[in-house]
Amino acid sequence: MEGGGKGERWPGVALNDDLEFWMTRLPAPLKNVPIIHLAIPGSHDTMTYTIEKRNDVGPDEPNFIQTLGRYCSFVAKPIILNWSITQRDDIKQQLNGGIRYLDLRVATKPRTNNIYFLHGLYGAEVSKPLLDVADWLTSHANEIVILDFQHFYKFTDQDHHRLVDRITQIFRGKLCPVSSRFDHVTLQWLVQKRYQVFVIYRNIYARNYANLWPSGLWRTVWPNTVRVEELIDFLNIELESRPLDIAFVSQCLLTPDTSYVVKHVCGTLQRDLVPRCQKAILSWINQKRPGRGGLNIVIADFVSDSNFLFSKTVIQSNTKLLHSP
Repeated sequence: MEGGGKGERWPGVALNDDLEFWMTRLPAPLKNVPIIHLAIPGSHDTMTYTIEKRNDVGPDEPNFIQTLGRYCSFVAKPIILNWSITQRDDIKQQLNGGIRYLDLRVATKPRTNNIYFLHGLYGAEVSKPLLDVADWLTSHANEIVILDFQHFYKFTDQDHHRLVDRITQIFRGKLCPVSSRFDHVTLQWLVQKRYQVFVIYRNIYARNYANLWPSGLWRTVWPNTVRVEELIDFLNIELESRPLDIAFVSQCLLTPDTSYVVKHVCGTLQRDLVPRCQKAILSWINQKRPGRGGLNIVIADFVSDSNFLFSKTVIQSNTKLLHSP
């Protein structure tokens, strides 16, 4: 980002007025910044719009919750659903709203060979939403998407093999190969190479493949709190100590534990926790800047609220790089 006059060349530039093509329309200097120095919006538990009340309780829940779901489903499942849905919009709507990092949880199901998204309850089989991502990328040639397979439940090596085969088929030719350094990994380089997809695979099975990025190159730390003050303190501490040469995910979200849900049994995540969380994190994002050691990937719940204000705020923070000395 050397050279003077950047602020004069892009006075008051709006980077977020076309969320669907925001990477395509970035000023040239930002396309030459390593992607670990850009601010990129993501959605937490991206695929929870696919879960339904009638679906089985997932193996990500404690055993006693699974038992309640099995034997008291009429009572238990609506409560689980209310606290498990973190996104209302489908994947293409999220991508059109500027989201470029997808947080994915997957599980097998007894007596089937299929793999499903889940969070509390099972969601969709993985193929259709992933095909939707690939289809979207084909019509958005200068945009990139990061798929972060965070958790695998009830997986054998055979299940991993089946999932990786599916990912490889769906995103054939679009997968960015693993590199231990990010210096050259800019949007311009990715477009030149026609790489559009990073697949982070947080399991040791990733080491068998050149196109599956290991967990260690994309640091993400879970705040695990229902208190806004604790969340902001956590985000500050983690960002200040982030490794400089790898990608970094700031999880801007509150997480209800079982006791919180019991105390708010008629509540929902969207109504009880999200509004005060969103107000605090938008303020926090505005106070930060991307760049080396700064904001990188930022994720939240219900990213489409207020017409994707979260995405707009994260993307717009990249203007601070245009005004750097």
